[in-house]
Amino acid sequence: MKIALNKLGLFSLLILSAATIMSCSPKPVDLVKAYQRAYNSHDLDGLMSLFTDDATFEVVGQFVLKGKEDIRHIAEYDFTLHIHMTVNRFTTRGDTVFCELIEINDWLEVAGIEEALYTVRFVFDDGLIKLIRGKSSPETEKAFSQVLKPLLEWASKERPEQLAEMMPEGKFVYNAENAKKSLALLREWQDATKSQ
Repeated sequence: MKIALNKLGLFSLLILSAATIMSCSPKPVDLVKAYQRAYNSHDLDGLMSLFTDDATFEVVGQFVLKGKEDIRHIAEYDFTLHIHMTVNRFTTRGDTVFCELIEINDWLEVAGIEEALYTVRFVFDDGLIKLIRGKSSPETEKAFSQVLKPLLEWASKERPEQLAEMMPEGKFVYNAENAKKSLALLREWQDATKSQ
C-alpha cells in the first residue's frame, strides 16, 4: 500500500510540475508582442532569437524569405528605415496567432503613405516563430502601386545601373544598403518629377 501511495504521490508531483512549466511558458500572443518589442527597439539579436533556424517570412505577392540569414537581412533593411510597428486584433488557434500589423517607416513617410496595413499569421513551434505570412490590405497595395510603378519606370530609364544593383535578376534584395539606396532613389525621383 505504501508503494502504491508513493507512486501516486510521484505521479501527482510530475503532473503538477508539467502543469506549472506549461503555465509559465509564453503564450503565442505574448511571443508576437515580444517580436513587436524587438522590432521597435531595433534589437536584431533579440529578434533573431525568436525564430526557428528554418523559419519562413512571407509577404504575399512580394517576397518569400527562408531561414534566419534572409530574415536578418530584411530586419536590417527595416531598421535602417526606422520602422515602427503596432500589432493588435489578436485571434489565437493553438500555436497560431492571427493579427493586424500596422507599419510606419522613413520610406513610407517620404512616399506619402501614412501607414502600411497587413493581416498577419504567426505560427510557432516550441515557442519560436516558424512562419510569418502577411498580406497587405487592398488600400496598402493600391498606395504602393501608385508610388512603385512610376518610380520603377523612371528608374529603369534614368538610373538603370543602380536599379540593376538593387534588383539583380529583377528581384529586390532586402538589406541595409538597399534600404538607403531605395530611400535616396525615391527622393531623387520625387525631385525629378516635381518640375514636370
